[in-house]
Amino acid sequence: MMQIQSIHRRKGLTLLELVIVLAILASVTTVASLATDRYLSKRRVEVTQQTLSAFRDAVSGHYGSVASTGDLNSIKVANDLEGFVADVGRLPIAVGTDSTQQLAELWSNPNNLQPYGRKVAPGDSEVFLSCGWRGPYLDLPVGSNVLQDGWGRPLIILSAAGDGSAQVASAGEMIFGMTSLGSDGELGVSTPDLPMAEDTTVWLGNGEDSPLLSEITASVYQEDETGMLGPPLGNGTFIVRLYRPDPATGGVTYSQSSLYTGPFGTPPVVTFSDVAIGTKVLRVYWQDEEGNSLLSQPTEIKVKRGGESHWELVLPFNPLASGSSPEEGE
Repeated sequence: MMQIQSIHRRKGLTLLELVIVLAILASVTTVASLATDRYLSKRRVEVTQQTLSAFRDAVSGHYGSVASTGDLNSIKVANDLEGFVADVGRLPIAVGTDSTQQLAELWSNPNNLQPYGRKVAPGDSEVFLSCGWRGPYLDLPVGSNVLQDGWGRPLIILSAAGDGSAQVASAGEMIFGMTSLGSDGELGVSTPDLPMAEDTTVWLGNGEDSPLLSEITASVYQEDETGMLGPPLGNGTFIVRLYRPDPATGGVTYSQSSLYTGPFGTPPVVTFSDVAIGTKVLRVYWQDEEGNSLLSQPTEIKVKRGGESHWELVLPFNPLASGSSPEEGE
């Protein structure tokens, strides 16, 4: 009689097989963890750059995305006629000492600047300039009232020290930049082996080095009886006014040239220094020896980084024209 042997199926894994499976799982987990860490680190850097870029755009005009410009401190591809500086005529001022609220001028109006609009200039009802606060210039993250970097830390607000270098801003100081402390959360690189430990900073410059300030010039001409342009005629005097936003109020104010006295052999050139980016208006006020006045037409100019920096102002040929002629220092 044939003996039937039972076949026993082996259940489970041997110890060796189990060790191999666990080793494979550990390797996969390690690779996945490293990939996740790299992604999160990259994402934190991207969020930080986007936040710093948004700050720069809010202050000094839209540059486009960080990816398109590459350099957070680039002055290319900028529309200098929008942003806080163009509207108000200055950089934001630090509000208080809490770094999370020092940029409040970009999303609220704590200093009660006049709202943006077309306004008449002081002392000259024929000159108009659009200026004032038209924020918010910077949108805070949804559900948050603070700006943070990609690691969830408040950004450090910077002002300029006496030697022009960066320092942490105090209340009432002008804000020139912002920095993220990187993955180590420390100023500088305290942990060299830690990825993304470097600080990331946007610096808007200070004084003559600031890309937000320009020197502009204007040549003053006068038409003769044939319509040809030449230097102002006679022995009269003139001043030039540069109408600009008033940084203290959001209204209109002006800078005034020194008094120029004829006769002129060539068209005189007037210079204004440290002019903030944005829209301005130039006008010549001329007075001859008999007290007759001439005014050039108000000339609207667009002050932009890397843009035009010289303009021509023309007095009409009409020595008996009426009009106001402000005196030097008025």
